[in-house]
Amino acid sequence: MQYAIQITDALQTAHKLGVIHRDLKPGNIMLTKSGAKLLDFGLAKVRAVAAVAGMTALPTLTTPLTGEGAILGTLQYMAPEQLEGKETDARTDIFALGSVLYEMATGRKAFDDTSQASLISTIMTAEPPAISMVQPLTPPGLERVVKTCLHKDPDARWQSAHDAKLELTWLG
Repeated sequence: MQYAIQITDALQTAHKLGVIHRDLKPGNIMLTKSGAKLLDFGLAKVRAVAAVAGMTALPTLTTPLTGEGAILGTLQYMAPEQLEGKETDARTDIFALGSVLYEMATGRKAFDDTSQASLISTIMTAEPPAISMVQPLTPPGLERVVKTCLHKDPDARWQSAHDAKLELTWLG
């Protein structure tokens, strides 16, 4: 639970700074002596935010580096709207967070299939097996947090990493 809270806290910090990671997955999380760290912001999207104390308001690149509607990221952790090439926001990262938390709790990917096409279909239409089916001693609260993260409709997910962090902290 401590790592889950730390990952969610790091995601919350990125979102506060206007950064949407867009490729959150276990391979982009490093566990160190001081805690979990998010890595590889290569696919990140930066949104304009008000100047943060201690940061300059230097102009940033506003021309997109990728084509509109392009699918970017690691399929197993991508939200439905990301797979459809729609606009991404913090809730897109929340879906990936749910996939990561599911994998942390079960040792299995939330979504896995034999081909890219069938994997995309699974993410778009199916729910992963309940965590409690894979790990029977899973607290029901953790199941609820992950299920909310993995909701197909972004409006039905946690609306911020802060919301998810509060729930995880309460469970932890």
